[in-house]
Amino acid sequence: MATIAKAAGVSQGAISSLLNNRDYGIRVSEKTKEKVFKICRELGYVPNDFRAVVRIYPEVGDICVLVSDSIQDSLLEPFYARMITSLMKAGSAGEGSVTIARFSSTADYSQSLESLPQPLKTGVASKFISVGTPNLSLLQTILKRGLPVATVGHELSHPGVTSFMPDFSEASRIGVEYLFKLGHQNIAILSGPFGSGDPAIIEMNQGIKVAFDAAGKPIDPQNIIYGDLTFKTGYETAENLFSRSSHPTALFCLSDTAAAGAVAAALRKGVSPGHFSVLGCSDDAICTQIYPGLTTVHIPAEELGTAALKDIETRIKSEDLTDSSKKMLPVHLVERDSCARLEK
Repeated sequence: MATIAKAAGVSQGAISSLLNNRDYGIRVSEKTKEKVFKICRELGYVPNDFRAVVRIYPEVGDICVLVSDSIQDSLLEPFYARMITSLMKAGSAGEGSVTIARFSSTADYSQSLESLPQPLKTGVASKFISVGTPNLSLLQTILKRGLPVATVGHELSHPGVTSFMPDFSEASRIGVEYLFKLGHQNIAILSGPFGSGDPAIIEMNQGIKVAFDAAGKPIDPQNIIYGDLTFKTGYETAENLFSRSSHPTALFCLSDTAAAGAVAAALRKGVSPGHFSVLGCSDDAICTQIYPGLTTVHIPAEELGTAALKDIETRIKSEDLTDSSKKMLPVHLVERDSCARLEK
């Protein structure tokens, strides 16, 4: 400590304050802090306290997945589960321990350190990935520590934050386009709750419109069904469509869970995919757990988690806190057995 203090030209009390992240009434500028940490690294100094180690060598810190309260019961809940699972696997493969911490999307975390999620209070995490609706005050707290942040599923334009997004609009576009190519002209859409402000739902409904416009087909208002995207709603939607004298021959659902419900209703009714095709969106585990297997559009949850982690690790090494880019990952169709060419 004395050697570091002498090399940095500050007191030992200032060094202790920096390494232990404690306020001893000693003011240390950001420039001095960077100088002290640089000297520590040059001297190969490794403190006994892991929290101090992380402050000097952030690349060795734990991975923290910050989960917003906004994703509970949302369209993307299974999607986020897949993404978090991929990060847990990355941690077990030697990328560092993984901690999951919930946060409020509306709280003001700048007012009290005690209100912060535990990994931020303990100081052992340095790689932060926020999923769901981000909280700017929380992310600013992380950025003030000289650490970059990645958000997944929601875009946030702010220095030090990179956003990783699946192409939701393209996902729904290629899904509906596929149904048109199979000869289906009378297509129904289970489009989520009426007036939903979920960005993913908004973008997917935009993609649906693009697909209908490209096919030169108007969207029949009675074929737009609103409701939560659960198995029960998918089942009831299909049953209601079958009760029509001339029902749609295809249904596109904005979630795989709802699509699985629609497949179950068709199977119970004895309606084949050639007369009623069902297509989902996400490529969650349920797609291969039902019969027939669910045709869907793959949303790259696992790939997004991996890409976000690699981005953070790269920016920690380069000490880059300026990037605020948006990185879009591609989607693709996965053909299984719930869709078929329209039978006359």
